[in-house]
This record gives sequence, structure tokens and C-alpha cells, in this order.
Amino acid sequence: MNQPILFVLNPFSGDLPDKDEMVGTICDQLPAYDIEVWKTTGVKDGEKIRKLVDETPYELILVGGGDGTVKMVAEAVEGKKCCLLPIPFGSANGLATCLGIESWEDSLSCLAAETYKPMDLLEVNGEACLHLCDFGFNADLIRKFEDGDERGMMAYFKNSLSSFFELKPYRFEVQIGEEKQWTSAKMLVIANGTKYGTGATINPDGRMDDGVFEVIALNPQGMQEWMELTYALLKKELKVLDFVQTWSCSSVNLVNADRAAFHVDGEPVGNDEHVQVRIRKRELCLYYMDSDEA
Repeated sequence: MNQPILFVLNPFSGDLPDKDEMVGTICDQLPAYDIEVWKTTGVKDGEKIRKLVDETPYELILVGGGDGTVKMVAEAVEGKKCCLLPIPFGSANGLATCLGIESWEDSLSCLAAETYKPMDLLEVNGEACLHLCDFGFNADLIRKFEDGDERGMMAYFKNSLSSFFELKPYRFEVQIGEEKQWTSAKMLVIANGTKYGTGATINPDGRMDDGVFEVIALNPQGMQEWMELTYALLKKELKVLDFVQTWSCSSVNLVNADRAAFHVDGEPVGNDEHVQVRIRKRELCLYYMDSDEA
């Protein structure tokens, strides 16, 4: 008897054409599995997935979508003994990129190689965060992206270019244990993972299973430092920049003094003044490409 697996597909994520055709191809390449394809609708999807998993004890769930879709499924299966395999179909596939998964072919390679392990989650004001949460510049971009009519990476970059000239620093108090420090940053990143979906490396020394996360404050001034930052993100050399501060910790309390907008795994969540972040060690089983980055 074939092993049953659930394939959660978000038909609205990203701008890839012919998702149904790709799903058919993936299913054809997995003849040893009994695959149930389930499409999200945007209406109580998490509750419905939880019910599906309660009815059938799936040990493996394929997730076709972006960061938000993977996060939604992860929350729905909390406490269940199953492993998630991201299929990067979204506009932003930051988590999949952190796991070394760049395409659905990579996903199937992970499955064939059976490379999976329990990884850490973050909890941001009680909400699960799989790989990145950030305040300021990038969160403002995502808000504009969500409010606009265009989708896909080109729309994201168009918003990025227009937002560059609106940059301003925000004030944050960073408290780790008993130590408190004020810092100004155009973007403050809480990083469990290493990369954005664009491939830019924000946390070059990070791991998703080491029991700690990084708090990274970036405050470039002017075009020259912005270009230096862009180069460093691409070359994994963020540490050499004197306008970047990094802390490693298992919990942090933040005061978001200027109420900078922030997001969790690419989903806007507001601009709370007080934000608590803590790690939940080895909480979620994820497939990954066999490399040193996961």
C-alpha cells in the first residue's frame, strides 16, 4: 500500500504559469505515494488542514506556495508528527531558499535523499515565525506590495526602487537578558534563517537548528553605503560593514519606539511598540538540501 501524503497547493501565490501542470508532473514522479492535492481558498485554510491531518495521520506534507503558505501549514500541524517539504511556488520563497530549495526539482531531490530534520521556530508576540521577521524598510516594501495590484518579483523590485528615497532610521531598544541598548536602524531583522527569497544573505552564520537566532540592525547612510550593503548581502560579507550590528540570543525584548511596520515570514503583522521574540527549539521537521546552510 502506498504511503499517503498531503499536497497543499496555494493557487494564488506567485506568478508561475501552469501550476496545475507542474503539480501533475510532480505527482507523476512520485508513484510510490498516494497523493491528495488540496487547494487553499483563503477561507479558514488552517482549520481545514488541521481537520485533514486529524483524520489522516500524514507523515509528509508537500507545500506548494510561498513563505506564508508554509507558515500557515506549519501552524496547522503544530504538535503532529509530520514533516513539511516546501515546493517554491510563491512570490517570496525565503524559507525554501534558506533550506537550499530553489525549484520543485530540488524538492523532489530532498525527498529522494530523505534529508530532513527538526528545526527551530521563533515566536514573535505569540505568533510563529519560521525564518525571518523584519522591521522598517523591507516591511514597508511588503506593505506596498500587498496594497498594490501587481505580483511577482518584478513588482517587488519596482517598489524597492521607489522606496529607497523614502528611507529613514527607526529607533529600537534591544534588551537581551538584563542588558539594554538603543540603536537606530533603517531595517532591523530577526533572523532564524539565512536568506531572503531573492538569495540575499542577511545572516551568513545563521543556522535553523542551533538554538539561537540573530538580531541584525542595518543603518546605511546615503547611496555609497547602500551600494556597499547590497554587495555585502550578495557576497555574504555583512559582518565587515561598520553600520551593521548583530546580536545572537535565544530571546529578546524590543521597544519599537517609532512604531516601524514589521512582517513575519513575509506577512505584514502591524507596528506594535513592544515585541517579544523567543526561540522554540527543534519544533518543526523540514526537508532541506544537504548543505551547510540549513
